[in-house]
Amino acid sequence: MRKLFRISTLAALALGATALTAQAQKATELTGGLIGLSTTSVSGSSVSLFQFNTGGAYAAIAFYLSPGMSIEPTFTSSHISVSGGGGSQTSVGIAVAVPYYFKKDWGRTGAYLAPRLGFSSFSCTGCSSVTQFSLGLALGYKVPLNTMAALRLQAGYDYGFSNADVNATSSFGFSLGLSVFLKK
Repeated sequence: MRKLFRISTLAALALGATALTAQAQKATELTGGLIGLSTTSVSGSSVSLFQFNTGGAYAAIAFYLSPGMSIEPTFTSSHISVSGGGGSQTSVGIAVAVPYYFKKDWGRTGAYLAPRLGFSSFSCTGCSSVTQFSLGLALGYKVPLNTMAALRLQAGYDYGFSNADVNATSSFGFSLGLSVFLKK
């Protein structure tokens, strides 16, 4: 047991050193969502939600582990208000994706596949707040604008797991984002 612990510790240290070395060599990437379009359906009901977001559909930061892989925390937020005395709805989400880039150039151009794990919280006027974990997959493509920026086109699917407060959900979405690299 002690030997297994030592081997695990050494492997974790080696992985950490590799990630730090890769991070020191290449850029951190900041991405802002410009436009987002999604549809979500709720399992076992006729309820569905269609959203179109502009200017801040999401925000992400990528930490590169290698020329072809990064860890990417993402933040989403939306607030919907109904005029004329109606209610409102707020949703906040945090996800962590691990994009795999087919072109090994530190995520600057080309296609990628990104599995992700997410957590969302929903609240509305007159109802209790609910939370949900999700598992998803995105397929995207980066189009370089110059050596420091790229447009990011992405399509994704997320499955939200049911719990005591909410039924399972299925979400499909498309987004357009702008990625900025902090080093050449």
